Amino acid sequence: MDIRNKFIKDFPIPKGSKDNPYIILFDGYTGMGKSTVAKVIAKKDNSVILNNDQVRDWLNDYHDSTNLKSDLQKYRLELLLKNNNSCIFDSCFCHNWKEKIKYYNKLGYKYYIIRLECSELIVKERLSSRVKDGANYSIANFNDYLWMKENVPRVDDNLVDYTINTETNIEEQVDDFINHYNLK
Repeated sequence: MDIRNKFIKDFPIPKGSKDNPYIILFDGYTGMGKSTVAKVIAKKDNSVILNNDQVRDWLNDYHDSTNLKSDLQKYRLELLLKNNNSCIFDSCFCHNWKEKIKYYNKLGYKYYIIRLECSELIVKERLSSRVKDGANYSIANFNDYLWMKENVPRVDDNLVDYTINTETNIEEQVDDFINHYNLK
């Protein structure tokens, strides 16, 4: 079986209900709350989450030694959008964001970039207690966060649509984001 077919079999494409599907991207490093915020948004607006760590786990390629994860996720994203699903990329958009933004612009769908803010102390606490299991596929640790902070520039401020501080009430901030952009 072709890898794309196997991937779609394991990560099915539901029929969505959005007349104007959109994409949500996160400007935030490991441990800043991407998965948590993605789950809250998905619950409120019925979007599909594309979790890069889950695909790395599926591929057994935790260090992205191939480009296959990105190719498969793009393939899945395009199918989901065509099937009227809004999508949330549970991944660090800030990695090579200038390159990625060209792809999203070319797709022609509206996308929103949410910047995540969180103190380093909280990130350290989260990552030290993180366990890889069926709900969390990430193997990232605090040293990965520190490396990212040092080597991966955040998205330009003028491109950020919304900021969520993941140390405070995420639900309220997500409601405000959804209402602000009328995404229900």
